Amino acid sequence: MTGHRFPADHSKRLSDDSRRKVQPAEDIVRRMSPRPSEVVADLGCGTGYITIPLAPLVTKVYAIDAQQAMLDRLAEHVPDGYGGKIVTVLAELPPLPLTDSSIDRAILVNVVHEVDDLPLLHSELQRCLRAGGRLSIVDFPRRETSFGPPLEERLSEEQVIEAFPSFHKDRGWSFSEFYQLELILRP
Repeated sequence: MTGHRFPADHSKRLSDDSRRKVQPAEDIVRRMSPRPSEVVADLGCGTGYITIPLAPLVTKVYAIDAQQAMLDRLAEHVPDGYGGKIVTVLAELPPLPLTDSSIDRAILVNVVHEVDDLPLLHSELQRCLRAGGRLSIVDFPRRETSFGPPLEERLSEEQVIEAFPSFHKDRGWSFSEFYQLELILRP
């Protein structure tokens, strides 16, 4: 990933009160409807805004980010008792640093607009997701919002769906500040 990357030195903004009001992590996770048996990859996890509330609801979360400072901050906030449910991985995306058919769900929260090679990411998701795997995407609409990347870097819901043609839309929500898509890998 290159382009507009969220700077690690502003990482406190990733979980501050203003973000929690606009993009409540618990609501995002609830809409995902995670299953206890799932192994999940949070791609571009940052400081764990979604990783941490998701981890107790699933088997394992691979928290993948390109910035060690983000992963260090995430590790500082993992509650006791998570017993290895969160595995941090330092890696640029794509490709995905995962084995074939090793995850049930991939998550991209405020990240898809940062990925330069969406066709490669699509291919990598096909490789890493198990049959019927899910892709959860949260990102900014192509209009002004109270925070987010420049408009020219944003993708509409339709553009995102088109970028992942091996998936079909299961559910989706549009809010004033973001959208959330739940996609399923076609058989």
